[in-house]
Amino acid sequence: MMKAKILIISILFVFVGYLANAQSHNEQVTVEGSYRPQIKRSERLVKSPEKPDNEFNIPNYKADTKEFNYGYNMEVETMSAISYKAEYGVESKNNFLKAGIGTHASPTFLFRHYSDLSKNMSLGVGVNHYSSWVGSKAYKKSSFMNNAFNVMAVNKFRGGQLRSFVDYKYDMYHLRAFEGTNPNGRNIHSINLGAKWLASGSSYRNLYTEFGGDYRSTWIMGATSEHQLNADAHLAYSDNWFGGKNLEDLQTAAVDVDFNYNNIFQSQLLIAINPYLTLNGSYYTVHAGLRLDLKTGDHMGLYPDVKGSIFVLDNMLEFYANIGGRSKINSFADIVAENPFVTTNFTNFSEFGYNKTKFDFQGGARTKLTEDIDAHVGVRYRNIKNMVLYVPDNDFYATYTDDNKIYHLEAFDLVFTNCEIVNILIDARWKAMDKLNVAAEMSINKYAIHPDLSADASEDVAALYAHLWYKPKFSMTLRGDYQFDETWKFNASAMLIGRRWAMDRDGQAKELKPAVDIQLGADYQIKEDLAAFAEIHNLVNQKYQLYYDYPSIGFDVFVGIKYRF
Repeated sequence: MMKAKILIISILFVFVGYLANAQSHNEQVTVEGSYRPQIKRSERLVKSPEKPDNEFNIPNYKADTKEFNYGYNMEVETMSAISYKAEYGVESKNNFLKAGIGTHASPTFLFRHYSDLSKNMSLGVGVNHYSSWVGSKAYKKSSFMNNAFNVMAVNKFRGGQLRSFVDYKYDMYHLRAFEGTNPNGRNIHSINLGAKWLASGSSYRNLYTEFGGDYRSTWIMGATSEHQLNADAHLAYSDNWFGGKNLEDLQTAAVDVDFNYNNIFQSQLLIAINPYLTLNGSYYTVHAGLRLDLKTGDHMGLYPDVKGSIFVLDNMLEFYANIGGRSKINSFADIVAENPFVTTNFTNFSEFGYNKTKFDFQGGARTKLTEDIDAHVGVRYRNIKNMVLYVPDNDFYATYTDDNKIYHLEAFDLVFTNCEIVNILIDARWKAMDKLNVAAEMSINKYAIHPDLSADASEDVAALYAHLWYKPKFSMTLRGDYQFDETWKFNASAMLIGRRWAMDRDGQAKELKPAVDIQLGADYQIKEDLAAFAEIHNLVNQKYQLYYDYPSIGFDVFVGIKYRF
């Protein structure tokens, strides 16, 4: 009877959220720049898949359990209202509550709860809210609001685990009107639900399988709506075909299959098939594969999938190189998540098309200098076709029912271009004396744009492709926290985005000033699990613009409580 009840509950939670897979299906992604030998999928498959034990985020598979694990507690909110990230910088705890209020009447609320309902079933719930209601002169006295709600369930069966999820997001922003009056907000909704099955056991001399699928809908009230269906499968078989007969000399033959369907006015379908062979040794890993992309309305794409790492100095230093490429659908959901002020009068989905990374090279070195310091230096080169850029749309109007007026809105249109991007990446992390954690990340970027223009293209059309709009030449973040004593903890962060090109409403190129955002914070421990906090956001009160004429909110002070239980 108990097994029957558990099965019924499992079915009921098929549409409940597993946050780790809800957005990007990136269960094997590690933090870029943090030193750790890149654990390939085949290596972790020789172990029994772990039951998520009170962990709301993705499991962090590491090569060395003694490896430095940087876990800062700053809980930085945002650089700007339009760049809000609900999960940014939040320390992973089983049960966590953060609630506060800012000087712009800006409430912030974060809640996480994870519990084991039975031996074979776990449930997690998450709620995020961040908004500003008064005094936001940078938005012409408008307001913004970000909400996220997540529910997830993990059910363990004899044959494997079922992870199911529901994610819901609701964001509100105001588009400026040329007449100087700001009408009602733009309401962006997104719901994502699905499930993933992970088989028990391993791929070692056995066929290991994973299958998943999800549905996602994104819409703006009274305007554009998008529907996506995604499915993926992973099959792997590992053995000691070459070399020694131990797990350090393991080879894996595997295939990944991804199915992506998107509908917004028109339909697009992308099926990717990626077979590969992975060879692992005590001082190296080699991954050799080939990715085949089959697309509607386009020719198929064929891309290399080659990766390799060499470990020296007793695995303290890793040299790596990756060569690849891929196609992906330019989705409305991704576009409004990046820039919520784009127009909604899309007439044909073929305007979006596919983003094709024709060639992608990454290479560099990761090193663990000491037990408490790790660093990474790398370079990345990409040749991209059909990249999305944002330019002003001077012909966007909307009627609002509150006053039945037509407003000429300041919004952005899309252009697509071909380009080359080179990134030099440098980052380091340091843990000192068990009290101080510091992290620094820097990216130096170079761009070359290659628009596909006809010989008789007008100057106005050519101007649309003069720059890679809003792409910075330089970016850097500094983060740290300091445990002064058992009662006081201090934290700080600084984010810098270098000069970027933007186009104004007259079609002229403007170079935006660097964006500097500094945050300071302090926690006062009231009880073992209860703390009061204070944070200063945008310390220098810079009204920087992530998008032209939409400046960020300035100086803001937050106070509140944090409770872990």
